[in-house]
Amino acid sequence: MMSRIEDGCIKCGTCQNACPVFRIENYPYFQGPRRIAVEAPRFSRELTSLSDSPHMCTSCALCESVCPSRLPITEAVLKMRTHYGIESEGGRRMISNINQYGRTIAPTSKFTSPVSGSTLFFPGCIGDARVPSAVQGAVDMLIALGDQVYIPNEWYCCGSPLEKIGAKSEVDRLQEMNSAILGTAERIVTACPGCTFQLQKNSNVDVLHVLEHLFEVITPSRLRWRSTNPINVALHSPCHLVRSVGPHTMDYAREILGSIAGVRVIDMDDEGCCGGGGGVTSTFPEMALKMARLRVESAIRAGAHMILAPCPFCVVNLRRVGDLEVKDLTAFLTELSLCR
Repeated sequence: MMSRIEDGCIKCGTCQNACPVFRIENYPYFQGPRRIAVEAPRFSRELTSLSDSPHMCTSCALCESVCPSRLPITEAVLKMRTHYGIESEGGRRMISNINQYGRTIAPTSKFTSPVSGSTLFFPGCIGDARVPSAVQGAVDMLIALGDQVYIPNEWYCCGSPLEKIGAKSEVDRLQEMNSAILGTAERIVTACPGCTFQLQKNSNVDVLHVLEHLFEVITPSRLRWRSTNPINVALHSPCHLVRSVGPHTMDYAREILGSIAGVRVIDMDDEGCCGGGGGVTSTFPEMALKMARLRVESAIRAGAHMILAPCPFCVVNLRRVGDLEVKDLTAFLTELSLCR
């Protein structure tokens, strides 16, 4: 991995210029993706000069998307965290919760659903603890549409947050714990992009983000929405959804929102990162908040009344700004669905 990075990098600086963390004012001590993933691993003595830089990466993968050599930069950063045992206080808290609850956050929600079915809805740690309305609403809507969907009584973290902090052994353990629970389903659906991509890598069954499920399995022709008072919504594109699951997901989101009378989707300045990924929210909360504020300010400039994000991590971090209403896209859709 490291040798491919070292040999393939042409030192163009494109990744540095694209990195949303590297561009933040007052954070010059973050040394950027090229320094972290390419230059420091070449000489072990340089690792000490990185300070906290590896843990400031949000794993947005924007650096990879613009790299002319298409190098797996984010993967290199994450592997370096694992290889060199670089830990953070936020990471230790996650591992403590995993050991106690099997999830990164203590379970708080009790969902209502059938006990079995062909489609397993995976709530995810953040969905369970922070935006349970998106989970329950989606399940209720899918049941009304005739989908045989259920939430298992027992489930564990998908492992994505642990992978981001370099806790590889914990990821493997969680995968094994989930295998018997998730392996019986014909299909797995989740509203969290991180869960979607992590389960796709480690599951033998189809794993879909709820937007994919609505568009590809349920199909738009079966979806019915009540109209709403005119509202401008800024649609935030989650990094892990667009660059890990696929950009088609946001096309689905736009088409679905475009079919709802009264909803107008407006564009923000750019497709920036909210700052909530890679364990940054718990490790560098002020930096994560600053990144979130940039997104909210962009939405306000565009004339938005609300930000919609198809990702619970993004919702939680963007809400910390407090200047504009932020709602999980799944929760928004279930509120307007006539199929409930």
